[in-house]
Amino acid sequence: MAPLGRYVKMRFPRTYRVAVDFINQLISASRPYSIYITDGLGGSFKNYMHSNNMPAKIDALVKNFDAASAELVQIILQRLLYYPDQKYSRRISKYAPVIGGLLPVETVPQQKLIAQELQRQAGAVKLPRGMIEESVFYFYHGLSLLPKEVHEYIKGQHFMDLGAYIGDSAIALNRYGYSKIFSLEISVKSIDRYRFNMIKNNIPTEKYKILNMGVASSDHEPPLKMFDTGSAGFSLYRTAGKYDEIQIERRSLDSIVEQNKIRPKFIKVDIEGAAMDFVKGAAKTLIEFRPVVSVAIYHNPTEFFEVKPALEAMLGNYTFLARKLTSGVRNNLVHSEVVLLGYPNELL
Repeated sequence: MAPLGRYVKMRFPRTYRVAVDFINQLISASRPYSIYITDGLGGSFKNYMHSNNMPAKIDALVKNFDAASAELVQIILQRLLYYPDQKYSRRISKYAPVIGGLLPVETVPQQKLIAQELQRQAGAVKLPRGMIEESVFYFYHGLSLLPKEVHEYIKGQHFMDLGAYIGDSAIALNRYGYSKIFSLEISVKSIDRYRFNMIKNNIPTEKYKILNMGVASSDHEPPLKMFDTGSAGFSLYRTAGKYDEIQIERRSLDSIVEQNKIRPKFIKVDIEGAAMDFVKGAAKTLIEFRPVVSVAIYHNPTEFFEVKPALEAMLGNYTFLARKLTSGVRNNLVHSEVVLLGYPNELL
């Protein structure tokens, strides 16, 4: 480091960090980058679309959607077809237009607005800098996009966080006033970090319960042995690695809710490709408690095309919306963080 750089870093550390971040952004913006479609968390979108009756699948997906949801589906479909699967990813020019055009969330003004808020959050939340994600600390898994009546409905109630990772969602969602959050996570390494982060962010132990198990379509699924990466993308679909081997118990959501006496009014689901297992094992819970739901549906084609029609058939008098909760397009962000939001119509 040059002498001037060392001096600025010592005397004006905040100015130094801002300058370094700005320079790194300029360098990054000037380089080519890749865009690809995830294909390792439950199958290739292209193979699925080649072997299914897609007009019927698309009609079922967009049925009853609002205009913004239907437009999002149309644009994401173009990207899924055009961009290569991850195993064929390639570098492209930073000047190349994004297929389908930019969604509202991906425009420069929106990116700046999100960046400003995340910078503010980084100063308030005690998490590693890279853990302050848009979907969690700006969109709050889509809750920030829903009407105030929805917020009032879930306030003071039980939340469920399926795919809890290191507790970032449990910390962020405390903003909406849950009485207790029940968090499911399959990674032992992530659970250790979850507990540490909850203490560090002053979340009382009586406000959360962490359950080390996976979500299954029924209670008859055998345990799985996996290698615990402790990563954000740790998935039941990834079975190889060089990490500590763990055994993962799996139960239906209905069974988990009954055993733990949970009365969920908000359920967030981001379980790296297994969202249909959640749906198949949650009918009793969803019908009885009529919760607000936020389900990540971008990991594989089964999630994307089949979760919404399945929930719609199960739950009468619900509004469903599709939204993308990230402003990025690089790598797999071109289709990542697409979530299905749902809430009972009687709230409005």
